[in-house]
Amino acid sequence: MPCELTEQPTEVIAVEGKPLPGERHEVFDFPDTPAWWADAPEDAERQRYREALRTRLGEPALVQRALLERSQARFAARKDVARREAENSARVLDGSAGAVGPSSCLEWRLFQRQARRFPMLEHPTEFHAYVLRGPERVRVYFSGADHVGGKLRSEVTERVAQDIARGFRLVAHVHNHNFMFDRKPGDRMWTTPETVDDIGGGVAPSLSDVQAYRNLRESLRLEAAWVTNGLETGRFSAKDFDLLSAWE
Repeated sequence: MPCELTEQPTEVIAVEGKPLPGERHEVFDFPDTPAWWADAPEDAERQRYREALRTRLGEPALVQRALLERSQARFAARKDVARREAENSARVLDGSAGAVGPSSCLEWRLFQRQARRFPMLEHPTEFHAYVLRGPERVRVYFSGADHVGGKLRSEVTERVAQDIARGFRLVAHVHNHNFMFDRKPGDRMWTTPETVDDIGGGVAPSLSDVQAYRNLRESLRLEAAWVTNGLETGRFSAKDFDLLSAWE
């Protein structure tokens, strides 16, 4: 059975307050089959995405180790508190926390859904999702907006908590780390003079990411976190959250 998200979600969750541009919160519910957890298929959209990155960066620079080394070096050279962002890249590179591998079919389908709304290379945006598993079912709460960065909405986390009370497990939180090109200070990618040459794409979590993971482990028994760029994914267990750095 192929892993394909339905065009229409099972449900759309409304949130209160002023939404971000293009903000949308969707629920998908489907049978738990091995195809979702296998490596992503190299479909036409994924091939075009990969080739566009190869054209832009060259194959050697697209390898995840090269992306992480580039990010680590840039942050380590900073003179402000942002230099601590190098710490998690270092732990992924030396193998002391997490593991990096090809994106799964589920991770790619979530990335693809966001990319179909907002082309990732021309107009980078972020999504995040809660992945739950129950008896023979997978339930995904998928959130995206026309925005770099996102919000953890209480209307969504309350639904996740209700499912956990019914016997589902929160097996992972997923979000993407964009590639960001042609950056200029003050643009929609939160670019500063110090980050204008940061192309992103590394799958080590940020300090803020790890802080959020620890909170979700406490409140919703989060078991793992996955950070994807659509081609490769960094996967981190709940134990890794304590090996990784967060804002103190």
